[in-house]
Amino acid sequence: MKVSISFLLLAVSIWIAATVVASFSERSFQLIDDGGVRSLYSDRGAGTALNWIDQKRQGFSCLFLQSSGVRFCGMNIQMGDGARNGKDFRAYTKLRLTVEYKGSAEKFRVSYRNVINDPSIPDTKFHQVEVPIRKGAYIYEIPLSKFEVAPWWIEMRQIKDPEMRLPTRDNVVHFGFDIETPLPVGQHYFDVLEYSAVAPFFTEDNLSWWIGGSIAYFIIVGLFYNFLRLRSQLKQRHEEMFGLLKKLEEVDSESAHFKKLSMYDPLTGLLNRRAALDVVSEFALRNSLAGTALVVMDIDHFKQVNDTYGHEVGDEVLKSVATLVQQIVREGDAAVRWGGEEIVVICPKTNADGAYRVAEKLRTQIKQLRFSNPELVITASFGVANIRQGESFSQALGRADEALYDAKKSGRDQICGHKS
Repeated sequence: MKVSISFLLLAVSIWIAATVVASFSERSFQLIDDGGVRSLYSDRGAGTALNWIDQKRQGFSCLFLQSSGVRFCGMNIQMGDGARNGKDFRAYTKLRLTVEYKGSAEKFRVSYRNVINDPSIPDTKFHQVEVPIRKGAYIYEIPLSKFEVAPWWIEMRQIKDPEMRLPTRDNVVHFGFDIETPLPVGQHYFDVLEYSAVAPFFTEDNLSWWIGGSIAYFIIVGLFYNFLRLRSQLKQRHEEMFGLLKKLEEVDSESAHFKKLSMYDPLTGLLNRRAALDVVSEFALRNSLAGTALVVMDIDHFKQVNDTYGHEVGDEVLKSVATLVQQIVREGDAAVRWGGEEIVVICPKTNADGAYRVAEKLRTQIKQLRFSNPELVITASFGVANIRQGESFSQALGRADEALYDAKKSGRDQICGHKS
């Protein structure tokens, strides 16, 4: 029980830790790496020049020879087809822009264009925010909530509808940043090290996924917890069933020691018949025998093995089969050498179908045993019965023996009587 409780506490702790870590985590969409075509743009007026300065198209320079008139230059990143089909950025909360700047400008503008929902208006809404510029390399964290629809765009399009004046980012087709009028004359260098949209780990998109995953996780945890708890209870019942055997192990007197030795068959190491009857009698006084299954097995043609290969090989066969039985029977089951080549397995708290599975495993693996004489291959026949309510051990054993007889009469190497 302590193991199952410890497992449950550990599983809950892991889930809580994962939830806390996820709550403080972020996910990002790399605009430079995962976005579309990157391009440069400017006022194209006399005295303005701009160029890429690296093959990756992440660094560029702007040259302004005069400051009069409308002057601007910058970099644009296309999303989707750049016209009507872009990307939904509503789940994202900020832009992260890492730029190394050389020049004398004091601010730059970050912008994006979002498709207008009305398909009859062939335009995109221009959003912008101005950011103070830092010399050298710097990481800018720009909340998307700070963006506004550009006043010049509203004025140019003569927008009157209040809804059209509100920022949107459900279908973004372009991201960009630039320096614009007023700006100092001279050369300006930008090296864009990162340009990404950032969202918290938990958003409306994946919160339902997290809830569903958590439910599935705790269902699995609950199933495994019940498995550990039931296994602990089953082990306790097995210990009660075979309390007599455990007591025998704790006896330290010489007479008890010899009595214990007398319970086992010296050749196979299995319980002998007398010891098995003592165990059954003791258990019958304390508990009902109903629900106990019996598996009776007999090595096929064992007399021929002795006659053909000799009694030493016959003993080898008995030892090998007994070892296999001890390996396969479950904890709490009792394996008994009933006499000669006949072995009985007592399976407490087991129905006949469960005992059949034990018998089938024995039947299959006995045929795979190999002996000192490589030509020797053996099989075994099985009879299975379940002790019914009010029935004695000997009565159920008689029915199992009849089933064993049916298995031998039907051709051997099979199991009979397993149906409840």
